[in-house]
Amino acid sequence: MNPPDPREAKPGAAPLWAALAACALLLFWIANGAKVFEGDQRDAWHHYEYLVDGFLKGHTSLSVEPAPELLNLRDPYDSSRNAAWRLWDASLYRGKYYLYFGPTPVLVMLPWRVITGHHLPQRLAVAVFAAGGMAGLALLIAGVRRRHFPGLGTPAAGGILLVSMCASWLPVTIRRPDVWELPLVAGCACLWWALYFLWRCLGSEGGARWALAAGAAVALMLGSRPTSLFAGAAVLVFLFDRRRPADSRLPLAAAVAAAGGLALLAYNAARFGNPLEFGQSYQLWGADERNIVHFSPRYAPYDAWVYLFSLPDLSPYFPFVLAVQPGGEPPGHLGIDEMHGALFAIPVQLASLVALAWAWRRRGDPGARALRRTVWAAALASAFSACILFCYAGAASRYITELFAGATVLTAIGLLALFGGSPGGPARNVLRLLALCAGAWTAGYVALASAEHRILFRKTDPAVYAFVARLLDYPSLWTARSQGTAFGPVEIDVRVAPGPDPRSAVLISNGRPGMMNQLILERFDADHARLVLAENVFSVILAGPVVRVRDGLIRARIDAPWLYPPPQSPWWDGIADPGRRGDLQTRFSIEVDGTAPATHTARFFDPTRFEPWVTSRDPSGGQAAWVESLGFVAVPGR
Repeated sequence: MNPPDPREAKPGAAPLWAALAACALLLFWIANGAKVFEGDQRDAWHHYEYLVDGFLKGHTSLSVEPAPELLNLRDPYDSSRNAAWRLWDASLYRGKYYLYFGPTPVLVMLPWRVITGHHLPQRLAVAVFAAGGMAGLALLIAGVRRRHFPGLGTPAAGGILLVSMCASWLPVTIRRPDVWELPLVAGCACLWWALYFLWRCLGSEGGARWALAAGAAVALMLGSRPTSLFAGAAVLVFLFDRRRPADSRLPLAAAVAAAGGLALLAYNAARFGNPLEFGQSYQLWGADERNIVHFSPRYAPYDAWVYLFSLPDLSPYFPFVLAVQPGGEPPGHLGIDEMHGALFAIPVQLASLVALAWAWRRRGDPGARALRRTVWAAALASAFSACILFCYAGAASRYITELFAGATVLTAIGLLALFGGSPGGPARNVLRLLALCAGAWTAGYVALASAEHRILFRKTDPAVYAFVARLLDYPSLWTARSQGTAFGPVEIDVRVAPGPDPRSAVLISNGRPGMMNQLILERFDADHARLVLAENVFSVILAGPVVRVRDGLIRARIDAPWLYPPPQSPWWDGIADPGRRGDLQTRFSIEVDGTAPATHTARFFDPTRFEPWVTSRDPSGGQAAWVESLGFVAVPGR
């Protein structure tokens, strides 16, 4: 990509570049935390590194060879049989592993490998593209401010850049800088550079070099995310000038972009013998790809609601905001993954409407033509992304970055217009106040969502997480005290429905969607059952003895760490003995019929509620069991 114009890096712009440096440092810090997970060579932390090694050996497959046991299966794509040997989310074709993700990230990682002799870790490659994309966005903000809103100071422009980073959802997306996030972040970065080059091209007399740069950025965007085909076309089409039909800028950009597209098709043909096969047909993961309808309009209403309007679950404990609860998915839908509705989570994106309004009002102004066309291109990029993502058979948090990549540019321009335009009257001042509140809310929410995302922050930076959580959990402690909330072991009466039905039933639970601590009743026949403490139903931590169900009732005393506040909560200061504190924070026990099996382990999810969810009797019937009564037992030593 072209180097920044030195005229834009004038001393007066120092606050903007300081903000860019702060963004880059934050993004690298977040992504680098994933280093603790990289020991797992068969998960998805090294796939692009394997691809780099494959390229260096002269082939397009990964350097990892499939296990013979996998290849010897009658059907190696059967997800119920290949789990022990598959390379997670790789594509298996003719005895080799491939990636169904785009190759653009290799263009950064491969030269690093050649020059240094070492891999650029996949996690840092994600940060490189994220920071590089922010650089393109910063150049666009700097140039637009100087040309259209010179009254706005560079400190304000720096603040807009910081808010735009949050609005892009990047701090959440790169919390897990894995094989799925790398091409997505690369595609977002390439779009931002493509829009910057588009703006420079339209604002220049000749603009040939900027047209070539825009075409290259679109080509790289296609190599990152082939689904960005229409977004790339939106960038290119605005290079057309009907007043100058012989203008060479569009043909130049289109030729470079087309060359990139043809190279991608040739890459597919070399791998799978089909230029339109990206490898997803041969994907190995937790479901059989052959039975999935990946795109359908029937998914659109649900996905649009999840991406835009859904509300998070809330917790009294840090990080306070939890992902949207799953449920209501249409038939064939794969489910949602750590989702947050955008209007609640990143409301500053509504400033994109200000950019659209600014462009519409200046539709007759020749001086605003370049920025006006850039605004329309950015808007179309997000609109096309929405059409694809809303029709996809799944919704994931990382796709928020892709969905709002174009809109983030609009948001930055909208904030420039809102704060850098004429003073205006009371209505404009109200809009500015609302924008300030939306920006502060967005920054705060994104910070919390990043800390919450898959609970990775707690694992990657435990000391920082514990310090922040302890500080911010004091209000929850005060609230619990004011409400008289009890914590500790529980004595329960479990009513078992009559009949021979052997179904299990979740009785008590606490945690996050997909990360749930549970007390489960397992029924063996009409008269025998046992209680089990587990994670997400299938991962047993402790099983109680099989007991006889007398008169349809089981009485038990249960202790588990998730019946208390999280370990970092200041609530634990009330237990002075460190040994006692450590015992309660790791002990699981099930006391029933005079027996009390117990174990100590730190393997559990933090609680997210003062009081756990309890399954009570449903008058409509159909339950295998429910909790008839529950009472907390005082914690000794507190």
